[in-house]
Amino acid sequence: MRYLFTVLAAAILVAAAPLALSGAASAQDAAPAAPAAEDFERSHLRAAQTIIDVTRSGEPFDDILPALMNQTRITFVQSTPALAREIEEVVNEVAIEMAAKRAELARTMQLIWARRFTEEELVELADFFQSPTGKKFADQTPVISALTLGAARQWEAQLAGEMVNQTRQRLRDKGLL
Repeated sequence: MRYLFTVLAAAILVAAAPLALSGAASAQDAAPAAPAAEDFERSHLRAAQTIIDVTRSGEPFDDILPALMNQTRITFVQSTPALAREIEEVVNEVAIEMAAKRAELARTMQLIWARRFTEEELVELADFFQSPTGKKFADQTPVISALTLGAARQWEAQLAGEMVNQTRQRLRDKGLL
């Protein structure tokens, strides 16, 4: 289930990236200056972490290191198959050392939430997400997002076909094709 959630979240992030990037500069310009990381109270960052935990926002990223580990192993083993066992050992050592870097992403996620919500707002959100409706929302969001993404792709494919057909027909009607 976590793998499915990760795949769906990644698909949603990839699909939404152009939209997010196009508005990122204007959103930053319009937003008030965010406090520096050291300006946040620990309780504010803990409240942000609570939201990350109850919404399971960090879960899609838990598989990044294992995936990178596997990709690295495959790359090295393909180029030097005779050293497969040794490569496996070294990749495992490096991955174990790099696991501590997950805390960097966790900290960044806390700051992202803390910059956008006051501590009080985060507490209110946590109360909501810990309610039955909030839990249902968190549980259903990946499914709803995946279904919405699928529906949008089908709609896009349908429109693309219609656009090509109508354009072709109108060009024919004008004697251009």
